[in-house]
Amino acid sequence: MKHTSLFVSFALCLAAPSVAQASDLDLTKESGGSWQTVLDGVMGGRSSGRVTITDEGTVSFAGKLSLENNGGFSQMRRPINGEQLAGANGLVFEVRGDGRTYNFDVRVSNARMMAGGFQQKFQTVAGKWIEITLPFEDFKLFSFGRRITRAPELNPSLIDSIGVTLSDKKPGDFQLELRNIKALTTGIDEAGTGGDAGVGNDLVSVAKAAGLTTLLDLVSSAKLKLPKSPVTIFAPTNEAFAAIPKKTLELLLRPESRDTLRQILLFHIVPGLRSSDSVLNARSLPTLSGQPLTVDAMAGRIAGAGIAVVDVQFEGGVVHVINKVMMPEQRSVTQIASSQKRLTTLVAAVNSANLATQFERQDGPWTIFAPVNSAFAKLPTDAVKALLQPENVKSLTQVLGLHVVRGRIAARELLAKKEATTLFGQPIGFSLKDGKLIIGANSQIIQGDIQASNGVIHLIDTVLLPPKKKSAGKTTARASQSANVTNATEDFARIYSLAVERGAKLFNDGNPDACAAIYEIAVETMISFAGDRVGEDVIKRLLQTREEATSASGRTRAWAFRRALDDSYAILRSSLPQREKLPKRSN
Repeated sequence: MKHTSLFVSFALCLAAPSVAQASDLDLTKESGGSWQTVLDGVMGGRSSGRVTITDEGTVSFAGKLSLENNGGFSQMRRPINGEQLAGANGLVFEVRGDGRTYNFDVRVSNARMMAGGFQQKFQTVAGKWIEITLPFEDFKLFSFGRRITRAPELNPSLIDSIGVTLSDKKPGDFQLELRNIKALTTGIDEAGTGGDAGVGNDLVSVAKAAGLTTLLDLVSSAKLKLPKSPVTIFAPTNEAFAAIPKKTLELLLRPESRDTLRQILLFHIVPGLRSSDSVLNARSLPTLSGQPLTVDAMAGRIAGAGIAVVDVQFEGGVVHVINKVMMPEQRSVTQIASSQKRLTTLVAAVNSANLATQFERQDGPWTIFAPVNSAFAKLPTDAVKALLQPENVKSLTQVLGLHVVRGRIAARELLAKKEATTLFGQPIGFSLKDGKLIIGANSQIIQGDIQASNGVIHLIDTVLLPPKKKSAGKTTARASQSANVTNATEDFARIYSLAVERGAKLFNDGNPDACAAIYEIAVETMISFAGDRVGEDVIKRLLQTREEATSASGRTRAWAFRRALDDSYAILRSSLPQREKLPKRSN
């Protein structure tokens, strides 16, 4: 794939006009089944709406507008083939209404908006048929009720649906009829182009038409090469880059800033195809820079940026145009730790062990479990001072190594991993205790996912320490205890595997109640026979779910019991010595 063609194709999608002659179109003659309603119930509202085809062949749209629960809109819409409108310069239709003001809504494939589209108001007269003419040049692009500036020109050949929306903030019944919706074809010149000159397909003219010239300049300066596999690009507009101080942009364009510029651009690229719906259903998105993008679905924002245009397809993936440049964290884990007042003891320890330069290297990223100052204060008197002595560097390094894992692991991913290998090869487990995520034996994350250029930091409340060496006098007792735990875990594994095998199939076959029953039997069996063999944490986790799932639906109960079984099995596995670890259960 030629990398420059990626943005050329994107810009062409936004800007290229059609030159085909439009033909008359009467949409009401087609099957009424293609008309559908979209109500504010998707946002918790209570408005109603229904579409019917009358005996006279008109489209009737009636219902009741409600402002309860922050609602207030009712819409009917249907898909169309935009090629039938190629060359048209508007729509004309007849309408009989109730005197209220409605919005005519058209959506195009090159500017799909969340909760919006190209819109134009029209006024009805109660009980009287009137003709409405809506030129395409008078349609404006809106999203969530806000006007979108720098919108692409409405290209009729790219229209993929039309609709009528009532959102006048006046509660009560409404009724509207439509007939004879046709393309307005007057004023088309001899060449059938509608009087518009075509946009050139060279890189400069296309980029200007798309409004992405600054982005193209920066991509060229960074010598950015994209993967051959599909990607999703969050592309800032020229206005977004203009909000950055001019001196900062000039600095980024210097050869010595190429790596920094490349990381900023890669922060705007997500591997794989991500539609706008997929984006808003995620809590975070991975990027080619390594740092994740946070998603605020309620506000419709990605890492603080609003989305102006969505779902623009191009030959290498999909593009969403955004109104702000998203900046990744450019400080390293050591620089961030040094800026945290709660980590002064840890920073002193890292410097004493000469590990700071290790974390500055580019062969990260690192996941750091960073004990706060109060965590070190829990250690025995003078223990920290002793570790900081030059003669104890080896012991200090071993302790600090327990707090570092290779890779960038988010807090929500830890329990799924169940275990990781620390910097010097020691294993560390992740488990649940009283519903809280525990690192190692008893350390809890108090703030997670602090991003750095070369890793992520999770603040913890207890220092992780190496396991105590076994004394000869306790070898037999500990061996017996280990065997007891191992046997209990093996028993649990058999119950767990059988329950999941039988229950998951029933759940997937549409019988969640039967699945919940099997999982509940497994939970009750574990509680009954466990005794003191599995530990207090396991019993607490199982009892907690038994109480929570008492009055829930079958589906909810099935998931609750399944999570309890998963968590309890993970706790048991983490309690085993490394050499006795059972294989991880794959769902």
